[in-house]
Amino acid sequence: MENRFAGGCTLCSVWVAAHGGFLQRSESGTWEVRCPTCRHIDELAEAGDFDPDKIALPASPLPGAAPVLHLRVLGLNRSCWKCGRATTCIAGLYPTRPARGYCGLFTTENPRTMELAVHLLERNGRTDLTAPVKSRYSRAMRERQLTNGCRHCDALQGNFPVQEEVFGQVVAAGGPDGLDTLLVAECPTLEWQAVVHDNGGGVIAV
Repeated sequence: MENRFAGGCTLCSVWVAAHGGFLQRSESGTWEVRCPTCRHIDELAEAGDFDPDKIALPASPLPGAAPVLHLRVLGLNRSCWKCGRATTCIAGLYPTRPARGYCGLFTTENPRTMELAVHLLERNGRTDLTAPVKSRYSRAMRERQLTNGCRHCDALQGNFPVQEEVFGQVVAAGGPDGLDTLLVAECPTLEWQAVVHDNGGGVIAV
């Protein structure tokens, strides 16, 4: 069913123009707005051969949805395990205007989320925050990952302890305001939707 009024997509919070998207009934019986891209992926998911690890997004934003949205780049201040000094870790991404029914805080536990957060910070001149983020070998994961490091001693902060603290602060605050907003950045819709529809985990329901 076509949406008669403008609103945010429940899955990605991208703004959808009136008659530019779709309405879909949720499991609870309420009506939710879907942007054309999220509706397309919903339809793909109904196919028997759907592979969530191989989702192909459109090459350009589909008509009816805003080409950009604004995201909060979230951070966590913690004490470095090695030198004991305070350092800032890039923690996640969250829309500045979450749509009604939207509930996903995407954390940098997911490599794609980390990459986008770093790009947004660097595009806006915040290399002071991205300098400690490097490709490091994780003994726990047994692979190289783009990870937070201490801005003083460069020690790997580790995804597991960082994300454990992130989860604790989000739960304690009842949402993303438990973390610091490092930057509010304009982000191309497709770059954000690539994070939303990635199947690599790292999402907190808020």
